[in-house]
Amino acid sequence: CTLYYSFEASCPDGLCPGWSVILKGETPAEASKFEINFLCDRDDRIAFHFNPRFTESDIICNSYMANHWGQEERCNSFPFGIEEPFQIEIDSDNDNFHVYTDETKVMQYNHRVEDLKTITKLQVVNDVNISSLEITKKHFY
Repeated sequence: CTLYYSFEASCPDGLCPGWSVILKGETPAEASKFEINFLCDRDDRIAFHFNPRFTESDIICNSYMANHWGQEERCNSFPFGIEEPFQIEIDSDNDNFHVYTDETKVMQYNHRVEDLKTITKLQVVNDVNISSLEITKKHFY
């Protein structure tokens, strides 16, 4: 597996709730999967693992806590195509992560990490060519 691009950003004040992450990119011809991970600051916990898998035409979501993966959640739709540009937006409120692709909501994922302020890092890895990534404060009206 070729690591096309690896991106990591740190927000010491916390990414949840109230921040929006917008990733624009496309997957290369031989893509098998990519990941967007929301990581906790003081340990190896992954609060939210968003993992589109092209080999399965499925999106796997999970959390990694206390040195093991939790119960997988799978998304009903797979809105990604090989070598097709896409936009993913992930934002969060006090209860859930909300995931949109090309401005259509595809899923929500219930927070499993209790202290949301410890979610301070964002990571994008594996088969994705990133054209832009924005992290912005979201104002809910």
